[in-house]
This record gives sequence, structure tokens and C-alpha cells, in this order.
Amino acid sequence: MQTRWTRRTSRTHPYKGGLTLWLILWLVVVKPGGVTACPKLCVCYPTPMTVSCQSQNLTIVPAGVPYDSQRVFLQNNRITELRTDSFGFETQVLWLYGNNITWIEAGAFSNLRVLEELDLGDNPLWHLEGGAFRGLEKLQSLHMHRCKLATLPHDLFHKLYSLQFLYLQENQLHLLQDDLFSDLVNLTHLFLHGNRIRALSENVFRGLVNLDRLLIHDNRIRQVNRRAFRDLGRLTILYLFNNSLAELPGQALRDTQGIQFLRLNANPWSCGCEARPLWEWFRKARISSSELLCSSPSQRHGQDLRFLREMDFALCPMPDPGSLTGSTTTTINTKTRWWFSKNKPASSSKASLKKSSEMKKTFPSKVKQYLPKNVIDNFPPKYELSEAEAALPKVDQEEYWTNYGNEDSSIRCLDSDCPPNYEDQDFFSSSSVNITQFTVHLLFLTLATLSLHFVFT
Repeated sequence: MQTRWTRRTSRTHPYKGGLTLWLILWLVVVKPGGVTACPKLCVCYPTPMTVSCQSQNLTIVPAGVPYDSQRVFLQNNRITELRTDSFGFETQVLWLYGNNITWIEAGAFSNLRVLEELDLGDNPLWHLEGGAFRGLEKLQSLHMHRCKLATLPHDLFHKLYSLQFLYLQENQLHLLQDDLFSDLVNLTHLFLHGNRIRALSENVFRGLVNLDRLLIHDNRIRQVNRRAFRDLGRLTILYLFNNSLAELPGQALRDTQGIQFLRLNANPWSCGCEARPLWEWFRKARISSSELLCSSPSQRHGQDLRFLREMDFALCPMPDPGSLTGSTTTTINTKTRWWFSKNKPASSSKASLKKSSEMKKTFPSKVKQYLPKNVIDNFPPKYELSEAEAALPKVDQEEYWTNYGNEDSSIRCLDSDCPPNYEDQDFFSSSSVNITQFTVHLLFLTLATLSLHFVFT
């Protein structure tokens, strides 16, 4: 009997020892006093260490948050301000959205050296000091949507080199300062939609060399500098719809070499000469794009700017390629002048008068004698338009007839620059030159024939 009891005791003793050792390890490793350190009205969870204090009507950041917390949730409370001594702990995720925060002191987050995500959305941030995010060099995501922000301090994002996501949508921003984002070299997503921004300056996006998505729709943008997107070579998505844009420089989009999705609809596009650079860019681009309905001029109202024809811009001056400001010259290209030479109407008496005067220029007195009189008198009219062509914009008659017969070169002069009696000066057109050359060749062959005749006779 004693032997049997001894064997049973020897079997159970190791089990009790293993259970005791497991309890000790659990107390030391898994629960290092975390339960007792959880703040009042909060709930704490281990692995990862999470402190959840949302919707508890807290007016300040609670004390007693474990120093080694990884996630701290303080959303939907009544916290009103954040000071430099508000956070005595470290965390990677901090949610403060849906409070009543009106003031953030400079350096308020300086103790949160490992913070990666900060959500301040839905707070009335009336007083946001420059340097408020000082020290957050590991921050990757910053949310400040619907915070009633009207302006942003110029150094607000200083040294936030790790930031990748910036949410500033649905505020009251009306101006973005130059170089505001210049330190955000790793930013990939920038959300600025739903503000009151009116213009995009040359240096507004300088430094955003890794930006992939720019959402700036639902604003009041009227003007975009031609170099505003020059650092956005990696941009793939650009939303500019529902603004007040009447024109957009073609150079601005040429800088976005990687663009794939472009939304420009719901803007009052002007489809006159100012639209030509944008139209030319669309001819070469291979992207997904929204429609661009013309608001003006009236004859193009409702047409899609992307699908206009080259002849729609026939009267437009060509841009000067050597000008940095995009100024234009009065040179009209050869194809444009050729098209008008083929489609010039002869409806008005003034046009008929000009045509008859140009006949004299086309067939000068020195050449006219070589043509039969009936050919000149019955020369067929070649300036008749079809109904579709008659609806196209007409070239200025004075400018056109002044330069008729010189389609392969630029305009000789405009009315205001022409010398006196310029219209009375005869100049050879290409057709007259051809006839003159034929006459010379004929005369040369005649002389050569006569010479050979006298030599052999």
C-alpha cells in the first residue's frame, strides 16, 4: 500500500512543478503589470499593447498610459488642446479624431519619437502652430481632414521625411504657400480636395518627387502655373475636376510623364486658341481621361476639347518655342495657310475685288503674255466651300489676301506694319516663278537648236 502511494506521488509531482513554472512565466513575460497600469475608463489589450479610451468624454489626455504602448485610441472625446506635456508615453499609432481640439502647441508630439500614424481629423484646429509636428521623423500617415483649416504654417511639415500619406481634404484652405511640402520627399498620396484653393503656383509642389496620387478636385482653382507639376514625374493619378479652370498649360501636363488617370471634367473650359497646348498634349497622351466639355466660344459649346480638329485652331498663332513665358508670334504654319488657301470663300464683293487684284500678282505683266486670253478670263473659281466647311471659323480677309501666294513662308507683314503702297508692289508667286522658268528653258533650247543648225550647215 505504501509503495503504491509513493508511485502516485512521484507521478503527480512533476505535473505540479510544470504548472507552477508556466504560471511564473506567464506572470513575468505576458503580464508585466499591464493590467494595473491601464488608465481609468480605458481598456487595455496586450500583444500589441493597445490602450482604448474612445468615447469616454475625456477632456485631457489621460495619465497612466503605459509607456511602451503601441496603439492609443482617444477618438470621440472632448479633448480641447495638446501641449508639450500631454504625452508621457510612446506609441506607434495615435488616434485623436472627433474631439474638440482647437490648439496644438509647437512640439506637442516631440516625445512620440516612434509615432507612425497620427489621426487628427474632425477637430476645429483654429490654432495650429508651426513646428507642431516637430520630432515626428518616423511619421508615415497624417490625417487632418475636416479640421476647418484656413491656412497652414510654412514650417508645419518641416523634416517629416518619412511621411507617405497626407490627408488635408474638406478644409477651408484658400492658399498653398510655396515650398510647403518641400521636405516631404517620400510622400506618395496627397489629398487636397474639398477646399477653396484658387491657384497653383510654380513652387507649390516642389520636392514631391515620389508623389503618386494628387487629389485636388472640388476646389476653386482658376489658374495653374505651367511649371506647377515639374517635380511630379512619378504621378499616376491627378484629379482636377469640379474647379474653375478655363485653360491648363500643356507644359504642366508634359511634366507628369507617368500620368495614367486624369480627371478634368466639370470645368468651364475655353476652347479658343488658349486650348491648343492642352489639345496637342491629348493628341499624344495615352491615358484614361474624363471628358472636357467646352463652355466657350459659343460655336463649340458642348464639344469635347480632346476631339477638336486641327482646323479648329487654324487662326491661332503658333507658340514661340524659345520663349519661357509661352508668348506667341504672328507666324502661321504652312499647313494652316494651305488649308485656308483651299477653302477661302468668295462670297463678298470685297473678296471678289481682292481676288481680281491677286490675279494680277499671280500672273504678272511679264508672264501674262504667254498665256491665252481665254484661260485668264475664264479662270475657274477655286474658293468654294461646302456647307460643313462654311461653318468653320474664317480667316481675316485683309491678313489672308495680303499674304496670298506665299503659303510656304511666314506672313510678310501685318496691315499695321506694311509700308506705303505695299499692295501695289508686284511680287512673284510660286506659279509665276514656274512659268518664268519654263520660258527661260524654252528660250535656251531654241538658241541651242539654232546654234547647232549653223554649225552643221
